[in-house]
Amino acid sequence: MRLKYLVLFLGVATLATEAAAQRPSSSVPIAAGSRVRVRTASLVAPLIANFLEQRGDTLVFIEDGRGRGVWSFSLGQILRLETTGGQTALDSRPIGRGAAIGGGIGLAGGLLFAAAATPSDSTKEFNKLLSGALGLGIGAGIGAFIGSRIKSERWVNVPLPRQLSFRPNGRGGYTLLFGFR
Repeated sequence: MRLKYLVLFLGVATLATEAAAQRPSSSVPIAAGSRVRVRTASLVAPLIANFLEQRGDTLVFIEDGRGRGVWSFSLGQILRLETTGGQTALDSRPIGRGAAIGGGIGLAGGLLFAAAATPSDSTKEFNKLLSGALGLGIGAGIGAFIGSRIKSERWVNVPLPRQLSFRPNGRGGYTLLFGFR
């Protein structure tokens, strides 16, 4: 009698796992055609692509740019998935880069001015340290302003679904797996 229940339970469990494998366990909240950035362990640089579709637990992307390839990754392979949130003007990277370049040019200009220019009073000289610091400050301010005008893409993280699977382990038993992110 117990053997009948055990066989019935294993049959239902096997059918349930096969039925669950045929349909997606959960969907990713991205509309088809959305611009995304995908990070996986197998890629050297993030893939910037358009989301095409979800086939079961696999996401399919069409690459932007020159490659124009079709990429597919399972949910387990994806480390991070982001979608574009529009353009932003206040990105710290271009502002910092502009301030560094402008500050360097301003420092060099201030030092060259102090060395080359002669004041109206021939007994005095320009202070090179103060002239260089003034040039650095003015150049950094101008460079930061120019860097703030550069627009960049803002990325928003997309939550990936958590995985729960119940499958046979090959040794006559079943394994219950939980995937956390």
